Amino acid sequence: LQPLPGCTESAVFWEVAALQHRNKGLVWTWLLTKRLYKKWTFLLLLALIPALVLGYGLVDKGDAGVLTIALSCQDWEDEAAAEMVNSLQSGSQLIRFQVYPTEEAAEEAVKSAQADAAWIFLEGTRERLEAFAHGFSNRDAFIRVVEREASVSTILAREKLSAAAYTQVGEALYVRYLRENVPALEGVSQDEFLEYFRQVNLNGQLFTFASQGRDTNSREASYLTAPVRGLLAVVVVLAGLAGAMYYQQDKAVGTFARVPENRGFLLEMGSQLLILANVLGASQVALVLTGDTRGFWPEAGAFVVFLFACLGFSMLLGTLLPRRNAMAVALPVIAVAMLAVCPVFFDLGFLRRFQLLFPPTYFLRGLYQPQYLLWGLVYGSVTLLSAFVLGKIPGNRRI
Repeated sequence: LQPLPGCTESAVFWEVAALQHRNKGLVWTWLLTKRLYKKWTFLLLLALIPALVLGYGLVDKGDAGVLTIALSCQDWEDEAAAEMVNSLQSGSQLIRFQVYPTEEAAEEAVKSAQADAAWIFLEGTRERLEAFAHGFSNRDAFIRVVEREASVSTILAREKLSAAAYTQVGEALYVRYLRENVPALEGVSQDEFLEYFRQVNLNGQLFTFASQGRDTNSREASYLTAPVRGLLAVVVVLAGLAGAMYYQQDKAVGTFARVPENRGFLLEMGSQLLILANVLGASQVALVLTGDTRGFWPEAGAFVVFLFACLGFSMLLGTLLPRRNAMAVALPVIAVAMLAVCPVFFDLGFLRRFQLLFPPTYFLRGLYQPQYLLWGLVYGSVTLLSAFVLGKIPGNRRI
């Protein structure tokens, strides 16, 4: 080799050494990835991702109501009552609303157990709501409720009714305020007031919620598909633990016997990083296809932090449980613990401290609370350092 003009022989040597090292890294990456895709358990993990997303998508399209409420009006010409019925019908997934032409038919549905309750809007609903808005001491009911039995579900369902009535009361308060406080608008009709109210009210939404990197008008996530991100995060963690088991199996049969002992930690970390990156990448693609994304940079930050946290977690568990049988026993227990503790289906306040023990927490919370991304980096650093130190103890050798 001849040194380039202006370069010394020493510089050429280091350039060649760096090139050889880079090529060696690419070869190892290719070989480990090739071996990975020959394992049927890994392919099963990858197949689980689209199956999970597709399954939840099919369930979301089905009838998922857990409570049935019959709706009816004594006067269908009442605009306020009709608007609330339409609002209730189109705004719930947990509650199934069925419209009946008469109040007798709605009551019969409750008696025959076809519905859990009936909400019957009384005649003069708009006048009753306006009277309530003009004088808060006026408590004339605008609806009659018929129930087979009172339950937590039927009581909570009334929150939906309050939300539907809120817009109607808001309209009445709006008109009343303009009539009493803006004399210049005295000649404006009530219909013109309401038309303007609905225009500036964003199609009936009094409040809009937005998160950084997400469109304000994006489709509201279904309560059924909401856990998909959390479930995919659990699958990624399980993939990391499966990577630890793969390495334990290779170590038992002497696959990497010729690798120097001082490089065993890097080899194990690289093999687990490959499986985590593949599974997490497939999970991110699935989330993009479902529309459950928060923008490129928030997703990229959460991706890197979650990958690092999962790597530390699987390396530490692989060190604490160096035998495949022990890891196989612990794996389902860890999966159940993550589903119960992490904010996948429920977010229970008294479990917040225990949530910090598992990587999915930093992925799920980091999208909305950036401090969790920083904590995830600390978590990954601590677990990786602990795995490295424990691996130096005799009996826990990597190779």
